Amino acid sequence: MGNPLPGASVRVGTDTAVFKTDTTGFFSIAGLHGGVVDVRIQMIGYEQGVFRMRLPDSGVVERLFSLDFNGFMLPEVVIQARAEILEPRYIDFERRRHLKLGAFLRWDDLKKAGHTSIGDALRTVRGVRIQCDQSSFECFAVMSRTPNCHPTWYIDGIQVHSFQENTPIRDVYGVEVYRGTGEIPAEFGGSEAGCGVIVVWTKSRPYR
Repeated sequence: MGNPLPGASVRVGTDTAVFKTDTTGFFSIAGLHGGVVDVRIQMIGYEQGVFRMRLPDSGVVERLFSLDFNGFMLPEVVIQARAEILEPRYIDFERRRHLKLGAFLRWDDLKKAGHTSIGDALRTVRGVRIQCDQSSFECFAVMSRTPNCHPTWYIDGIQVHSFQENTPIRDVYGVEVYRGTGEIPAEFGGSEAGCGVIVVWTKSRPYR
């Protein structure tokens, strides 16, 4: 998610000791032999990363390694705290989720339910239907309260004209669904929000 990971365990190949990253997420290992090696990185709350790279016979190699956040190994209370620390933009999502004005699906809910796509998850939300056009092989979300009324989509806080319903769940941190004007918060309101609003927060937004 763009943040340093202090205390991660790093092992290069099979013959070296296990090293720990420092407070900036940095590690340095000297005395390695040239050739192809596997760099294994582990940290609680993240998927293990295995990175194959070629080392020269001499010199210095610098590389940035990224791990996928999952948090499933952490207690629930700690997961909540980590979510807010890891990415400030999720704080507003959590705040609205606790207000319970709409329907909310967080990454842990999605994982527990076994959903594989955004469309699968939205089908479980009361007041939302997924309509598919067999001729164009496209599917769209509509709000049951107003037939043929397509909601406004926001991705990472930015309004978009469409969104693929088959987007993999593993890329999603959370989904907010507002089915009518009475539920929609001010930050997602406006003249185009009459058919409801669906907000998706991803885990892979580029950092500036």
